[in-house]
Amino acid sequence: MDGTSGLGLWIELLPEPILVLDSAGKVLAINSGARKFFGRIEDNHRCSGDPFLGQSIAAWVATPTEQLQKNLKLWQQATTMVPGSLVLKQAANQAQKIEVEAVGIHFLKPAAILLRVRKQQQFLRRFIQQRYQFEKLRQQMARQTALIVELEKRQHALEAENRHLQNMSHRDSLTQLANRRAFEAELRHRWHEAYSYSTPLAVAMLDIDHFKLYNDTYGHLAGDRALQRVAKAIRSQVREADLVARYGGEEFVLLLRQTHHDVAICVLQRILNYIRSLNIPHAASPVQPYLTLSAGICIATASSIDCPIAELIASADAALYHAKRSGRDRYSIQTYPTAVNDLNQPLRYRQ
Repeated sequence: MDGTSGLGLWIELLPEPILVLDSAGKVLAINSGARKFFGRIEDNHRCSGDPFLGQSIAAWVATPTEQLQKNLKLWQQATTMVPGSLVLKQAANQAQKIEVEAVGIHFLKPAAILLRVRKQQQFLRRFIQQRYQFEKLRQQMARQTALIVELEKRQHALEAENRHLQNMSHRDSLTQLANRRAFEAELRHRWHEAYSYSTPLAVAMLDIDHFKLYNDTYGHLAGDRALQRVAKAIRSQVREADLVARYGGEEFVLLLRQTHHDVAICVLQRILNYIRSLNIPHAASPVQPYLTLSAGICIATASSIDCPIAELIASADAALYHAKRSGRDRYSIQTYPTAVNDLNQPLRYRQ
């Protein structure tokens, strides 16, 4: 749709007679009010198609052509309403002078003149001003909406990045298990949960037997791959609600919720057996020709005091040390805060 067609649509909204003229005074567009006002012209100028469009206004008025052209040029250059007058052609001895106003319409190419018969003072001026203000407001709102959308996109991106960074800060980059910080935070939470529901929990420390010898024999890249396989194996043998974390080096730690002695033993037996079944070669190990684990379990009953993280870890670590002194490839279990191995002697499990 060209500019004149668009202009023709909105001048139909005006109740007053409106004409759109080019610089030569020919009609480019006309609204219903003007068609009714100049209706007699239709009777005098029979032609095919629209009887108004393309007609020269000079054929309708008695105003001298020179004066008409002068007014048209003035109107074309105007940026505000410019008053003027035209004399309608009627019977031989009669003439009717009509008052008109015009605005230079600069957004059309070439520029056109919006001419109205003045019946309601200032109506068109207000209409055009309001239309301009509305368009300006619409553009401003569009810019603000685009800015809001952009800000929301950036906010979502920042939130996603923050979640990623927070997740990374609680992840071990090599094994993708939880790290020590995440484990301690979860242990505090589960300690209070266990106290609220009067259920025990278990903390288990696991260590790869003679892992330094493994690295010396196969290299650190192979050692990293072995850590990844062990991490995946441990994770596969516990419940979704339990937490597996890499505590440091070749040490792993388990947090088993609502776990009694028999359940903890069953879990550790399953893990140790599964690691053996992987048959990861460890030729330098004095324990087995394949990679093995030793483990220490601490069974604790929560109380109203703050979670004694250091004491729980120390108890599990003491049990782990006892399993290592007893020959490795086994687990040892104790309760907190009583002494090591007060419930079970260390057990050894063979293939």
